[in-house]
Amino acid sequence: MKAIKIFIGFFIILFLFSCEKEITFNLPDEPSKFVIEGWIEQGQTATVIITKSAPYFSPIDSATLFHSIVQNAVVTVSDGVNTETLIFSFNPAYYPYLMYTGSSLKGEVGKTYYMTAKIGDTVLTAQNQILPPVTLDSVWFKLDQGKDSLGYIFGQGSDNAQNEDYYRMFTKRLHKDEGFVPMFFGSVWEDKYFNGQTFTFQVYRGEATYLQELSPEQKKERGYFKLGDTVVVKLCTLDYQHFLFWRTYESELYSGGNPFSNPTPIKTNISGGGLGIWGGYGASYDTVVCK
Repeated sequence: MKAIKIFIGFFIILFLFSCEKEITFNLPDEPSKFVIEGWIEQGQTATVIITKSAPYFSPIDSATLFHSIVQNAVVTVSDGVNTETLIFSFNPAYYPYLMYTGSSLKGEVGKTYYMTAKIGDTVLTAQNQILPPVTLDSVWFKLDQGKDSLGYIFGQGSDNAQNEDYYRMFTKRLHKDEGFVPMFFGSVWEDKYFNGQTFTFQVYRGEATYLQELSPEQKKERGYFKLGDTVVVKLCTLDYQHFLFWRTYESELYSGGNPFSNPTPIKTNISGGGLGIWGGYGASYDTVVCK
């Protein structure tokens, strides 16, 4: 009887393998689109990065990203009265380093800013407003349980009860990071559950880019801050369209490796057939020494 069961089991396995069929997907070729990531912050000039989209299953590495950068655009930013043409330049503070930057027109709270990018016959436009920033009440560092030098940053802020507020968090380690890096795993959130209250948040350290190979030591420290770090924490307010773009973008980013998940449609405020975001930041800063 045991031999018969083994034989039947072997026959079922053989049958299942013999029924396998290789399936080939013929995906339609979608035309490449221009992708914009642009922002302006109070007291700062505008920055706009323009790239071309790539097929869904194409390899993504630093070389591919570099070749996708659009260098021949004419990009202007206006506050409705003054207009500035941005200059294509190298900026080590933001990956991929090549972008369009302003030099004279600086953001002001309460103003709406209009972005126009002309690339050949394509004209892309968007507008967004800089909202009043929310001041950080306090920030502090705390070692993670079981770690002797690694931990997280925590902070508190006071939400405005009169508005529906949306936030994005950045950090910059002095002498380690060239620019501000968005928090890992959910850099944006809304005040749905703490409207008008004092709220506490935990900051996971992000990476300037996830396309570069990390050393074993860097992998151990991923997401953490370290004893001795001096960290500038930047809390930004943003409007709903700006928030929605980053929420859908991060949702797709963190679930994109799951073959059982549905793709997330990434929202955009770019008109003219492009993708991406042009947004305003109302930013407040605080500094913490990890000790």
